[in-house]
Amino acid sequence: MSLIAVAAVLSQMHYEGDVTAAGGDYVDVPITVPAGTVECDIAHTDGSDFVILDWGVWQPDGTSRGWGGGNTEDAIIGVDQSSRSYLPGPIVPGTWTVSIGKAKLDSTGGHYSIDVTCSDTATLPVLAKASYAPVTISTERRWYKGDFHVHSVQSGDAKATFDQIVTLAKSRGLDFVNLSDHNTVAQHALIAAQQASYGDLLFLRGAEITTYSGHGNAVGIHDYVEHRLGYNGRTVKGIVDDVKAQGGIFIVNHPMLDLGTGCIGCAWQHVDDTPWDEVSGLELITGNYDLGVSAFVPRVLALWDQLEDAGHRIAGIGGSDDHTAGMDEGTAGSSIGSPTTLVLSDGLSEAAIVDAIAHGRTIVNLKGPDDPLVEFTARGKAGATAEIGDDITTDTATFDVHVVGASGSFIDLMRDGTKVQHVKISSDDFKHTFSDATVGSHRFRVQLIDETNQPVVITSHIYADISGAAGCGCQSGGPFSSGGGLLVGLVLLVVRRARR
Repeated sequence: MSLIAVAAVLSQMHYEGDVTAAGGDYVDVPITVPAGTVECDIAHTDGSDFVILDWGVWQPDGTSRGWGGGNTEDAIIGVDQSSRSYLPGPIVPGTWTVSIGKAKLDSTGGHYSIDVTCSDTATLPVLAKASYAPVTISTERRWYKGDFHVHSVQSGDAKATFDQIVTLAKSRGLDFVNLSDHNTVAQHALIAAQQASYGDLLFLRGAEITTYSGHGNAVGIHDYVEHRLGYNGRTVKGIVDDVKAQGGIFIVNHPMLDLGTGCIGCAWQHVDDTPWDEVSGLELITGNYDLGVSAFVPRVLALWDQLEDAGHRIAGIGGSDDHTAGMDEGTAGSSIGSPTTLVLSDGLSEAAIVDAIAHGRTIVNLKGPDDPLVEFTARGKAGATAEIGDDITTDTATFDVHVVGASGSFIDLMRDGTKVQHVKISSDDFKHTFSDATVGSHRFRVQLIDETNQPVVITSHIYADISGAAGCGCQSGGPFSSGGGLLVGLVLLVVRRARR
C-alpha cells in the first residue's frame, strides 16, 4: 500500500476595508500566517474601474517579499518559488503585512478585498535561480552601448521574457541592458542563472524605484530599496542614500514626463529635496524620439544645466522604458535600444559600467544605436588630454570633434549650457577643432543637430579650468575660434579609443 500526500489548507482568511485619501499613500493590512506554511496565495482586488491600488507583501521582521504594484493576479509567496515580482524564501509564522498603495482613488476613496489561503504544499513550478557572481565579458576600454531602462515580466505592467529581451538587444547591437523592474529585485536571481547562456550581452542588476512623485533607476544594487515615500518618514534622500550604500548608482528617470494618471508619478517632483550630489545620472530622453525630442528634451536639458550650474556633475542617460521587448510598445512607446546610452568603460562588467556612469562618461544617442558616431575630446597645455567626464586645466581649451555619418547636420558646442559655436558638417567623415580661452571653470558638451534643428546625439561634459592664453589675441570673457588651422601648435586629432 502506498501513501499519497494530500495538500492541506492550513488557513483561509478574508480581509476588506475602505481606503481614504487621508493618512498617507499606504495602508497596512496585517494578515496571519500559520506554522508549517509552504505557500500563501493572496488574492486581492480594488473592486472598481476608477480606483487603482498597488500591492506588496512584507514578512514579520519588516523585510519585503516583493512589490506587485498593479498586478491583477494573485500574489503567491512560496518557500522555493513565488509568483512574479515576489521573492521566494522561508515562511516564518506570525503577522505578515499586505501593504496597499493608493495609486489612484475616486472621489469617495477606495475599497480593498483580500483573501489569503495558506497551505503546506507548493503549487508553483520552481524556476532556475542563482546567487549573483560578478561577470566580466570584456576588459577592453571602449565605448559600450546599452539601455538603462528595460522592464521584464517581473514588473507587474510588463510581459517581456529574458530571452525576448536578449534577442532584441542583440539584434540592435547592444552590449548591456539594465533590468529596471518596479520596486523589486526578484529578477536578479533569475537572470543570474541565465547570464552565462547569453554570451556577450551583460545584464545589470537594477530596479526602478517607482514612487507616486517620481521614478529613478537604481543600478548595481543587490537588495530591495524601500520605495514608499512618506511611509515611516521615508524621504528621497533615504532612497538615494540606500542605493549608494549598496554600491549602486541612482538615475532620475523621465523627470519632465508629467502625464497625470496616464503615467502615475512619472515626473520628478523632488527637484528641491533631492541630494543631487549623490545622483549619478539624468534621463535626457525616455522612449519615443518623435514624441519626446520637442515635448520633453528641451525641458530636461534646462534642468540638467540648472543642476550643473549648481556644481553637480550628472551623466546624461537615455532609456527606452521598454515593457514588451518591442512586441507591443504602442505608438507612444519605444523598443529596447531607442534611445541608446554609450558608456566609456574600462570593460564590460557591472562594476566597470557603474564606475563609468559615476564619472560622467556617457553619450546619448537619442534615436538609437545607429545614430551617427560622435567623438569629443579635449587638449590642454603640455600635451594633457581629456575625455568626456574628465577635468582639464589649461590656458586655452582645444576641443576635437569627430562625426561619422551625419553630413548636412550640425555640431553645437555648448559652454555652461549655452551654444557658443554652430558648425555645419560637410562630409560623412568630419573632423573639427574648437578652441576657447574664456577664463574660469566651465563645462563643455557637444550636441549633434539635424537639418530640422533637433538634437540627435548629446554628450556628457568635459570640465575645463581655463586661465587664459597669453598673447593669443583673445579677450577674456568671450574668446572663441574654430577650425583646424586657427591656433598655432594644434596637433592632429588622435582617436584614442575605438568605439563599437
